[in-house]
Amino acid sequence: MTRLQRNFIIFFKSRRLNIFLLFVVLALLFSVLTKLSRDYTQTISFQIQAVNVPEDKVIIKDSVHKLDISLTTYGFKLLRYYLTKPKVKVDIGNLDRTDEFYIWTENKEFSNVVAQFDPKVKIETINPDSLRFKYDTNGVKKVPVVFNANIEFLPGYDIVNNYVLQPDSVKIIGPNILIDTIDVIHTNELKLENINTNISTRIGLEFPANDQLRLSERLVNVTAEVERFTEGSIEVPVILRNVPDDVKLKIYPKNIEVIFYANLSQYKSIASNSFIVECDYNEALASNTTYLIPKITQRPEQVKNARLNSDRIEFIIVQ
Repeated sequence: MTRLQRNFIIFFKSRRLNIFLLFVVLALLFSVLTKLSRDYTQTISFQIQAVNVPEDKVIIKDSVHKLDISLTTYGFKLLRYYLTKPKVKVDIGNLDRTDEFYIWTENKEFSNVVAQFDPKVKIETINPDSLRFKYDTNGVKKVPVVFNANIEFLPGYDIVNNYVLQPDSVKIIGPNILIDTIDVIHTNELKLENINTNISTRIGLEFPANDQLRLSERLVNVTAEVERFTEGSIEVPVILRNVPDDVKLKIYPKNIEVIFYANLSQYKSIASNSFIVECDYNEALASNTTYLIPKITQRPEQVKNARLNSDRIEFIIVQ
């Protein structure tokens, strides 16, 4: 047998095999199509989609609501329900209501369920024959917005005052049982680097994880005045507090250095009398120490940070 003859035989057998496989596939396809064109009765679980909920009410999702519907239709229609997650709408506004629940009953709502299906789909039975939807009255609670800042300034720069949020508070709308647990709403993180100019931007809010809660705002404005800052120091007299009239103290030093951090534009306006440094004699008596602890009890608004270069004042009692 020549090589040409062998190749012809192989090709012929291969062709016969391909034709055979094609007929097998066509036969299977025909069988599937035949079966899908027949009528079947199946029970399928449908998730409940609550619609037309009154604005002042909310359905509490504390249980799984579903209907097991037995229906008859041809295979192609049934296949659709197995390929998706089927849902049935329930018009909450049409249901009877108690103090706690909306009540769905098959007797009253059967026609509304049937209306959601193709006319070629016959609804046989629905289970269960009643459903209860627990609801709550929507409450409104106003809570402050907390700014989540991650901002790095260039050396020598800082914000003059606090960050300003507009609005600085938002309303949470939802079931009272849920909003009572929330005291603040955080913004998303604002990450900025090498800042030396004023800040003005919009930032989103972190929405509550529960989808039954809504916020009155989705975004807030964030602004801040940024200036160059410098460090300075100044001598401030120490003031004694709570020294009895019959006790005379001598302290050392009488003045103490205050080191402060202020914006450059207002630096020159800061004077010694801008600060008050006090020592409380009662604290020394209570702790039985021979020194006083100085504290800054007043500082000007334009000063961002202030500290003392010493943490004690020596004293003696003069007879």
